[in-house]
Amino acid sequence: MGNLKPFGRIILIVMVVLLLAFISGCVGPIWSSVLIQDADSNFRAAKVIGAEKYAPYEFYKAEEFLHKARQKQAYGQFERAVDYAKIAKEMAIAAQAKSHDAKASESGPSTIPQDLQNPPPVPSQGENIKQINTP
Repeated sequence: MGNLKPFGRIILIVMVVLLLAFISGCVGPIWSSVLIQDADSNFRAAKVIGAEKYAPYEFYKAEEFLHKARQKQAYGQFERAVDYAKIAKEMAIAAQAKSHDAKASESGPSTIPQDLQNPPPVPSQGENIKQINTP
């Protein structure tokens, strides 16, 4: 900048200010769209794994906040749309986690018990026969 004339510096400053103004004006719509898409994909994933059944509170809260985010975006209230989209995403993720936990507890433990070093004693053949022959 040392070799620019004063007129050139003013043009450079004006260009930088205009560029920043342009970028800041585009961030709201783009950022809200990205977050709404992200919340929507998490919501759809929650729907696929049955969150409506296993985590109804989180599922319906995510659905309503996603709807509200889209509504605010349509009215040009991008900051509010971002806020609602973040909550919708958090609730969709919580619904997914709760659904996974509920499904895992329904199906029972899926791993082999860790205490295989001390298995329970197995009765011998003679003890089984005595138990069968007793009145």
